Amino acid sequence: MRSLLLLMGIVLLSMQLSAQQRTIIGKVTDVNGNPVPNATILVKGTKFGTTSRPDGTYSLSIPATARNLVISGIGYAETEISIGNKGVINASLLSSDKNLQEVVVVGYGTQRKKELTGSTVAVKGTDIAEKPVQSFESALAGRAAGVQITVPNGVLNTPPVFRIRGTNSISLSSYPLIVVDGVPAFTGDYSSTNSAGNALASINPSDIESIDIAKDAAATAIYGSRAANGVVFVTTKKGKSGKAKVSYDAWVGWTKVYRLPDMLNAQQYTDYKNLALSNVPTTNPAFHFATATDANGKLIDTRWFDYIYRQGFSHSNNINVSGGNDNTTYYFSAGYTSQEGIIRKNDFKRMNVLFNVDSRVNKVITIGGKIAYSNEQNLAATSSGSLSGEAFSTAGLGRLGEVNAPNVAPYKNDGTYNIGPTYVGPMNNVLSTTPS
Repeated sequence: MRSLLLLMGIVLLSMQLSAQQRTIIGKVTDVNGNPVPNATILVKGTKFGTTSRPDGTYSLSIPATARNLVISGIGYAETEISIGNKGVINASLLSSDKNLQEVVVVGYGTQRKKELTGSTVAVKGTDIAEKPVQSFESALAGRAAGVQITVPNGVLNTPPVFRIRGTNSISLSSYPLIVVDGVPAFTGDYSSTNSAGNALASINPSDIESIDIAKDAAATAIYGSRAANGVVFVTTKKGKSGKAKVSYDAWVGWTKVYRLPDMLNAQQYTDYKNLALSNVPTTNPAFHFATATDANGKLIDTRWFDYIYRQGFSHSNNINVSGGNDNTTYYFSAGYTSQEGIIRKNDFKRMNVLFNVDSRVNKVITIGGKIAYSNEQNLAATSSGSLSGEAFSTAGLGRLGEVNAPNVAPYKNDGTYNIGPTYVGPMNNVLSTTPS
């Protein structure tokens, strides 16, 4: 009796499932009647689907609620067919002009990868965002093969020597062309003073999404001679659909000069100078070098490195907000960076704001906008080549600690640095005619 009841239950369940689903068959062909194998047949809005056989035929079980079939294939346009009460549904697919191609962004647009004969390399923005640098190109060192970055001196915001594939033998300039969001950017030192002025320092490294570097002659196809040294494509961040996301990042650090040479003190210096004089027979023995004293009678023993270098404090703060929906996305960021160089009176500050927005009008048209603001302040030598009235450049200041005598007072009588070719004040006592 139990076996009979179980059998009846199975039959009833099968009948119920049969009532909920039904099977349709058909054939998929092209406009010429040729079968289309491996075409996708899918019940719209569900996961019910199958693929056509080599002869183009198919068989598919569909739910009772199914209304439309979506049929597509590689190289063919997608078509949608109403099911209704049909048991046989054939489809004829039209050829599509859209072919899948792997592309690479070059110049003002894209190019199929198989047609790109040049060498390219990509660097993610996250790889450079947290590095304590004024400009993004300084952070590319060691990140891309064939790219050489060299900082010529310790002055803040100095444009680095940027070379791709070594030294260019045709042009004296080695700097590559920089393209930011499709627009060529200014490069080099734009400052009219002795302080450095790197044009690319206005771009906050935290706002960079990716960097692509075209390294060989193929890069000149679009930009011509401007790209003789390679092309660097910079893409800034944009918003992504979803809930608004707020991100904050910061870094803090200290910098100081190291491995400075040990210099002679005032007494050692005068001893060596007098020894040198004694070894020159033609030298007047009445002249000799002597230590000097200040107005208070204290021995002058200047450690010039202490007046040139310092321990610099630096920090950076950045905040960004991004989000949007399926039609409109946005990205907003604001940042502040302050850095003190290892050379005294050499500071760099930057305030920047970036706003990117993209809005899709329809499936074909998308409108976007970008607003960028940057305010940079760089303190260094003045345009006359002086810091406090003395003739020197900030880049050459580091050498003074090795060429200035330790028995020379650091300041003149007027309070300015005593680094001119003619020393004044206590310097008068350095060279004496008094017989030793």
